[in-house]
Amino acid sequence: MVVLVGFGLVYSCSQPGTGDTGGEQGVFEMAGDHAFVGDKTCQSCHAREWDDWQGSHHDYAIAEANEESVRGDFENAEFSQGENSYRFYRNGSDYMVDAAEQGESETYKIDYTFGWEPLQQHLIDIGDGKMQALHIAWDTEENRWFSLQPDAEYESDDWMHWKGGSMNWNTMCADCHSTNLKQNFEPETDSFHTEWSVINVSCEACHGPGKDHVEFVSTPDGANASKERIREDVLNGRFTSQMEEINTCAPCHSLRQKLTDDYTHGDNYLDHFDLQLPHPGNYFADGQIRGEVYVYGSFLQSKMYAEGVQCTDCHNPHTLELKQPLIDNQLCMSCHEPQYNTPEHHFHEPNTEQSQCINCHMDGRIYMENDYRRDHSFRIPRPDQSSQFGTPNACNSCHTDQTPEWAAEAVNEWYGSERTPHFSDIFLSVDAGEPESQLELHDLFADESQNEIIRATAVWYAGQFPDSRSNDIIRAALQSESALVRTSAVKAADKLPVEMKQLVLSGSLDDDVRSVRLFAFRSLAGFTDDDFDEFTREHFQRAKQEYTESLEVSRYFPQGEMNRGQFLEQQGQIDEAIESYRKVLERDPYFNPARINLAYLLNGRGENEEAEELLRTVTEQEPDYGQAYYSLALLLAEEERLQEAVEYFEKAAELSPEQSRIFYNLAVAHQTLGNPDRAEDVYLKAVELEPRNGDFRYGLVTLYMQQQEYEKALEQAKELEQILPGNQQVTQLMNMIRQRLR
Repeated sequence: MVVLVGFGLVYSCSQPGTGDTGGEQGVFEMAGDHAFVGDKTCQSCHAREWDDWQGSHHDYAIAEANEESVRGDFENAEFSQGENSYRFYRNGSDYMVDAAEQGESETYKIDYTFGWEPLQQHLIDIGDGKMQALHIAWDTEENRWFSLQPDAEYESDDWMHWKGGSMNWNTMCADCHSTNLKQNFEPETDSFHTEWSVINVSCEACHGPGKDHVEFVSTPDGANASKERIREDVLNGRFTSQMEEINTCAPCHSLRQKLTDDYTHGDNYLDHFDLQLPHPGNYFADGQIRGEVYVYGSFLQSKMYAEGVQCTDCHNPHTLELKQPLIDNQLCMSCHEPQYNTPEHHFHEPNTEQSQCINCHMDGRIYMENDYRRDHSFRIPRPDQSSQFGTPNACNSCHTDQTPEWAAEAVNEWYGSERTPHFSDIFLSVDAGEPESQLELHDLFADESQNEIIRATAVWYAGQFPDSRSNDIIRAALQSESALVRTSAVKAADKLPVEMKQLVLSGSLDDDVRSVRLFAFRSLAGFTDDDFDEFTREHFQRAKQEYTESLEVSRYFPQGEMNRGQFLEQQGQIDEAIESYRKVLERDPYFNPARINLAYLLNGRGENEEAEELLRTVTEQEPDYGQAYYSLALLLAEEERLQEAVEYFEKAAELSPEQSRIFYNLAVAHQTLGNPDRAEDVYLKAVELEPRNGDFRYGLVTLYMQQQEYEKALEQAKELEQILPGNQQVTQLMNMIRQRLR
């Protein structure tokens, strides 16, 4: 009884009250076997770890704005950006900012600080439970206010404005800056009721809910248990292997899409998240970091990862500091041979920044204007690739006054011209469209000595360039032992012919890993229950339910609501799809993919007036987007406003000269309006772009017959016969032309 009472006292003293600014603080999950108990409960037994953690970036991840947490100048400090101005000051114990933006002034109270260094942001409650990160932040290194968006001033209704979704704490930041956070977004009211167990990143954010552990160590068995026994009985062996530890860090230290709202510590990463692979966009084509991708996707590419290195080999998990100093490369030399720490290897003055391993093998980029982050793929500098493909390299990051060719020559002089084969050679070749790269891509995927993220990226590339060889890669990847490879494969399979999709993806609907099941279903969402046998139908229905639930997780984001709208459209729920697209535009009036889809659905219901208005808005917001002009032209043509339609077809053809169908429709319009010369020119352009298209050839035949140019008509009809051999209508057409020629 004494033990139980003691446990009760420790357990209860860690529960703070409920806040009233955007969310509830200290809302603990008391029911069930996996409750959170709060970091104060951990402190009593784990004093050393607690002391290490205090003052860490995890500790300072978010805090109520007060004397201890605020680092910025609030003594009537002023900052201007263009025509906008901001004044930071104190009102008693409150921290305030007066914002004069776009001709309107507003006063805001700072509720929370966000982060510690090299910058600190500030959170403001703007109502409906929405906590927004002001885009004017404090530079803790230079002690100054600065803008996170120095090159842009957004309208107040723009998603990128600081009061818009891109700077919304609840969805963009909160998951990884608090412990046991629940967003609790309500789509119907566009509001949040966000809750957390502990305001910052405390013990249970990494170690998981502590109730089981506290109860166990409070029993006689637990009091005498070894550390190994505790790991086995309470932590289920977590942190004992490389991937178990890495995947504890990965949910926050990765660029990923959430698939669920019910992540449980120790679960498979891919059951709850979809990892952004290192392909162009967020990464350079060779896999180097480009966008704000954090660490996981880079580290999985590295030789370090392949050799079994894990996060805590270099980082103290509680202080978050490096375990050994970088001076004289002590940290790196704890594993690597001394020969690498000599001028004979690095060719720079010892004990200088230039001779530090990380400055050659962990080049980095600046994010958020002043936050320098290193690439964790630990790669050998390749200025030769920079010279050929324009990728960055560590040599020229320092020697900014020199060319990549200069750096490549130096590397050749020091190390010779031979290079150890690297996956980046193949990715860069594929991205550049070099002829032999597809063969090399197949070999890269088949090489099981490569890290799984590299093989998964090879599958992604195969999906971008569909042909028989890439189809073989995708089908083989669907059978891979790696869930990351299989996830990439089911996404790539979305570009397979419809009849092949069902054949190759049906088995993935019952995969052991949720990400595989979800994206397999997404590729098969156009099918119905009746398209599958009884056994597969059950898997299809379960995967559909999981996919539907995953769509709810990301509904706050315009793309998330857009995905939901497209799914509803596929299911024939047109009214619901229209409502979904409207919600996207309410949240982000510049998200034109939803505007175009909405216009298409309204056009299908005969509501062309609004559809036309929507498409005209797209052309105003994105005057260089050819598809918008094309869609508008088609709508006008449908309404028999051909003269107006021609103007927009012409503009679409100018902006999208590679789209043969635009030229075809433009030719038909000119033909109908009685402009035969222009119609002929445009038909011929369409044929040039797509010589094997029967519609285009047939259009030319009809034009020539209208103009009684039967020789030209016969020439095109013969081409049509080659495209459609044995077609009875084509045969009749040729006979008709020959009769006219007699």
